[in-house]
Amino acid sequence: RRVQVICPGFAADCLETLEEINMQNREIFLQAGGEQFHYIPALNAEAGHIQVMADVITQHAGDWLTLPVRQDTSSNRAKALGAES
Repeated sequence: RRVQVICPGFAADCLETLEEINMQNREIFLQAGGEQFHYIPALNAEAGHIQVMADVITQHAGDWLTLPVRQDTSSNRAKALGAES
């Protein structure tokens, strides 16, 4: 009679979660005799979510933007092994 719905596969609410899950399924549940339907929003509803994502990216990306560009690209390696241009 009461349900709480969360979509953990989505990092952000999108049209699928908002339209299909929160609106259409709410209507189906209530019409079938359900009394309370509570949709729990994705983490993007909180400002701290973006900060955590930024922190994780900064921590794991490290200094990749400041590293020198490798000249040995896959196409250069392929040519060195005999591939045609």
